[in-house]
Amino acid sequence: MAHRSRDVQKAHDKGVLAEARDLEKKGWDVKADITGHGYGNPPSVNGHQPDVYATKRGGTRIVEIETDPDDDPDQHTAFRRSAGQTGANFYGWIVDKGGNRRTRFE
Repeated sequence: MAHRSRDVQKAHDKGVLAEARDLEKKGWDVKADITGHGYGNPPSVNGHQPDVYATKRGGTRIVEIETDPDDDPDQHTAFRRSAGQTGANFYGWIVDKGGNRRTRFE
């Protein structure tokens, strides 16, 4: 987990909430690492907790939200490895200072 200032954490959390809501609207069962919104905690994946973990009809999405493109490369590697082993889909978003998802990475 990256150490973030209060403003950067707010941007991160806004991005997590936006992704969780988008997936939920598309019919996914969503677990998100964000308090106070009723999503429950995502399961650990290769020893790391993703920001969003969603399942739907046998499919799984593991999603990370980052405020800095260089944050958590070991965690991303662990999620990619798990996705490769299980058939899940791993991707992430880099968010701007307002928490808007700007750049998608895989």
